[in-house]
Amino acid sequence: MDIEEIRRDFPILSKKVNGNNLIYFDNAATSQKPSVVIEGIKYFYENINANPIRSIHYLAEKATEAYNDAREKVAAFINAEPEEIVFVRNATEAINLVSFAFPFKEGDRVSTTYMEHHSNLLPWLRLKEKGVNIDIVSISDDYELNMDYYKQLPKNTRLVTVTHASNVTGTVNDVKEITKLSHEQGSLVLVDAAQSIPHMKFDVKDIGADFVAFSGHKMLAPFGIGVLYIKKDITENLTPFLTGGEMIKDVSLSRIIYENAPNLFEAGTQNVEGAYGLGLAIDYLNKIGMENIEKYENELTTYLYGRAKELNNVEIYSGKSKIFSSIFSFNVSGLHSHDTAYLLDKKGIAIRSGFHCAQPLIEDRLKLDGAARASLYFYNTKEEIDTFINELNNIASKYGRR
Repeated sequence: MDIEEIRRDFPILSKKVNGNNLIYFDNAATSQKPSVVIEGIKYFYENINANPIRSIHYLAEKATEAYNDAREKVAAFINAEPEEIVFVRNATEAINLVSFAFPFKEGDRVSTTYMEHHSNLLPWLRLKEKGVNIDIVSISDDYELNMDYYKQLPKNTRLVTVTHASNVTGTVNDVKEITKLSHEQGSLVLVDAAQSIPHMKFDVKDIGADFVAFSGHKMLAPFGIGVLYIKKDITENLTPFLTGGEMIKDVSLSRIIYENAPNLFEAGTQNVEGAYGLGLAIDYLNKIGMENIEKYENELTTYLYGRAKELNNVEIYSGKSKIFSSIFSFNVSGLHSHDTAYLLDKKGIAIRSGFHCAQPLIEDRLKLDGAARASLYFYNTKEEIDTFINELNNIASKYGRR
């Protein structure tokens, strides 16, 4: 990987912020976009723009072709079939779709965990209104899940849902083993892969999950496009989340005959240019190679945690599990995470601060009022990490509680 050549593909990385070179360490929130995606969206609007599927004129046919091509690229990227790929706005919508479409009944159970993003927690907590019981799997002091729980699931557990990689602790869960154990006991499995698919090779057939949710904007694609993978042998048990155009075969005032998946779950005009952009982003990632990306990010992350050992007055909350991703969550002792983020921003370093949409984990489990978070991607460099550590050390020395 030629990192300098890669960085030239991302126009925003050459910008200055507050008089300093931009160091973008907020990749867990969203990634930056390469020129091929930015220019591709412009090309779509100038050359392809039309409503797909609905018309037979030239532009509509081109838009339909682009939309279908994007679905095929996504399917190949995660080793799925095209009919198993449902386009949504983001991982949040994907998980909500499952919570509405799945035939839950009173007395059923859903299992989620303490390390989930709100997107994989709130849709399930809302099911309590229907009499569905929600189990929250605990985590250890090393931020790992209690795997013994999955060896003997509570009775009537219809769905086990779990993040592949935590956006706070960086923990990478063994979702393949969780899926195996859950299936043995008759439970379906949903994996929130928003923090993993952008960073590592992901094979749905190998993992075996029934549902997988992820967002395009965290993997170089535009905002407003996401994916829900639904294993094709379970779609007949689901009801559509939305109804309207293009999700029906035939309709009258007395009957409705629905389309098959994925059209069944894609009512109305979709974000066609977003899907097109996601396809271009996948082309870009494939060109570099997900194995190369994962290897380089592991190298970067190891370097970051090695440099972090030099810090004083800094508490670190990530990287304790056996396997962890490129997440670095921390606080300067005695300084609120927002203040830390503000001071780093003055030096051109963009990080995240607050609850990270994981308030039960941060507030209830970690007993914090927020945390700062630096998150890496394959276009980041060791030189950027050096600058970050040096500036963080300056802040901790000046403002940290000794």
